[in-house]
Amino acid sequence: MSDQLRKFLSGLPDRAGYCVDCLTEIWGNARIGTIGGYVNEIGIIGRHGHCGKCGEHKKTFMATRSS
Repeated sequence: MSDQLRKFLSGLPDRAGYCVDCLTEIWGNARIGTIGGYVNEIGIIGRHGHCGKCGEHKKTFMATRSS
């Protein structure tokens, strides 16, 4: 399932980070804990910034093109 999340993140617009709340909504209303676990498993490190969906300043995650 973490490979599916990696592919999903890679398909989102370049240079946009998304908060966990929005990732759960975008990825079919998955559970926040599920997304958080997959993000940790993949090794994606969050950073504080504006979410590409809701625009709030919080911890966001994005895939790099090499992932």
